[in-house]
Order: sequence, then C-alpha cells, then structure tokens
Amino acid sequence: MRDDYFKSYKMFKFIQLALLVIFAICFFLFIFLDENLRTSVFSNKVLLTICVFLWAFMLYSVACIIMDFRLLEGHIVHDHVLKRAVYVDTLTGIPNRFSCDQIFEKYEAESDISALGCALIRIDNLDEINQTYGRSNGNIALKDFSSMVERISAYYGFVGRNNGNEFLVVIENCSADKMNKFADALQKEIDMYNKTSGSYAIKIKIAKVLNESLMLKDFRELVAKLYGYAKV
Repeated sequence: MRDDYFKSYKMFKFIQLALLVIFAICFFLFIFLDENLRTSVFSNKVLLTICVFLWAFMLYSVACIIMDFRLLEGHIVHDHVLKRAVYVDTLTGIPNRFSCDQIFEKYEAESDISALGCALIRIDNLDEINQTYGRSNGNIALKDFSSMVERISAYYGFVGRNNGNEFLVVIENCSADKMNKFADALQKEIDMYNKTSGSYAIKIKIAKVLNESLMLKDFRELVAKLYGYAKV
C-alpha cells in the first residue's frame, strides 16, 4: 500500500513539475517573441517588477518540487530499510519468521492449494559445528547455507528461515520430479561448498510433502504434515 502511495505521489510531483516547466517556457516565449510586448515590459518598471517576481516564484516552485523529489527518495529508502528489518532475517539475510507467517496467510486465503509442495530443511550437524568449532562458525554455517538455499530456491519458490535451524520451502505447481530436482540441486551446491569449506562440512536433513497426493484443503494441515514427516 505504501509503495502505491509513493508511486502515486511521485507521479503527481512529476506532472506538477512538467506543467510548471511548460508554463514557464510558454510565458518566456510569449514575451520574447512579441516585440511590442517585450518593449512594454522592459520600459514599464511596474510590469517588469511583476514579471521578475513571477519568474522568481516559478524558479522557487521548481526548486521546491525538486526538493520534494529528494525527500521522497529519502522516504522510499527509509521505508525499504524498515521493510527489510521486518521481513528479512538479520543473521542470514533471507526472509524471516514474519515472512513465513505472511506465506501462511497467503495460502490460507487460497482456495486451491492442490499443486503446492513444501520442504522443511535443517542443518543436521549444526549443534556439532557449534560445539566443535564455536558458535561463530555455527553462525557462518547458517549464513552460508542460507545463501545456498536461497540461490537454489529462486528457481523454484519461496524459502524462509522459520526458526533457528528450520528453513521452510514452498513450491507452487510442484510435482515429485520438481521437488526432487530442487533437493538434488541444493545437495550439489552443499557438496561443492563442503569441498572448499575447510574445517567443517554441512549436512542437512530434508522432509518433503506434496499436496498432489494428499489433497489437503488447509495449508496449515499441509505444514503440520510436513513437520510430522520431519520428526520421523
């Protein structure tokens, strides 16, 4: 909603500036192309003073509109920073729990979720990394894994950090083949990372659920099913 407001306000200011510039150009042309009028203006101090004040006001208006544009850009940047703070996980840089909640609300409102597929991914050895190499390295592992899963999921669907060591993936129009391709691509990325990471390797545990086989009507039931599979 705020984005729409900013766009509308920016367009309004742009139109306002364009009309002011067009009026100023027409005003100058009207005076300077008419020799008699130009002579009258420059020979009449009162008329010249009025024109000078009018030109100064137009220049002032242009300056004000340009300043409005700068302030608007500042608001847009500030709004972007606030949105990032709300929707993005500060440690990993990927969508956070609140973003996951927004996904829940989106699909709760959907009448047809029959083609959805979901995956729940955990770093299976995160506790081991924390204990052996320290929590700072555990955080690095979380960040690096988040970058990998976000990069791969960009071709498939949504991914968010739903909890400390839980990553929720939601894929639309998801078949078993599509889900397996996602899981295989992610594992290849992890294998490449493990070859160059040095001290520790990342191991994951992934649970998958396809609604094309379950045909559930409620998205929360689908996710509950997913968590049930994750505990097995």
